[in-house]
Amino acid sequence: MKYLLFFLPMLVLSNISNATPITDTRIIQLGNEYSAISSAYQKNPKMKGWIELKDGSIYSPWARQWTEYTAYLTRGVWDIGLNVINHGYLGKNNWYNTFKVRSTLTDTALLNNEILKITASDNDMHYGLSSIDILAAGNYTVRYEWLNDKWGGRHDPQHRDANIQIQSVFFNRVPEPSSLALLLLGAVALMLRKHLFTGPKEARLIS
Repeated sequence: MKYLLFFLPMLVLSNISNATPITDTRIIQLGNEYSAISSAYQKNPKMKGWIELKDGSIYSPWARQWTEYTAYLTRGVWDIGLNVINHGYLGKNNWYNTFKVRSTLTDTALLNNEILKITASDNDMHYGLSSIDILAAGNYTVRYEWLNDKWGGRHDPQHRDANIQIQSVFFNRVPEPSSLALLLLGAVALMLRKHLFTGPKEARLIS
């Protein structure tokens, strides 16, 4: 039991960090619930941009397209990120394996800018996030710009094409250390209680 108590915090944190995609969060917005986009694709007159799908996601076949999402955030540390998948075919032999997305969160007091590297897949959704310390409650806008478009070309027999598809964007407040400690203590108490009441039958009769 003492070893289990020692490893419990690591198990909880590991489960949080490896979840794919991230959906159980304070605030989640579908790809098409943006507050602004660089442009929407149209055929005539032709304009590059984002294309909306029926499931609420959006995708773009062109790099340097950006989309913004706005949410009201309270003071504290927030994980802000997006869940993505490829809309197309990435081929074999590691032809294209990583989406590079510039993440920018800005207001009058805060500027955060970094490039997220997110695993690219035709079948599985993956996420990238930034951890931001919000100093004052208010509306914050995050902008995501896809940087590394890739296409196999007109004569590619495999028809390979990397097109980033944003399924959703999330804003998740990170528990403060005291809150996390209470959560872990509650989990430990529950496990101890279960252990006491599900021990060997002989031990229960003796007690």
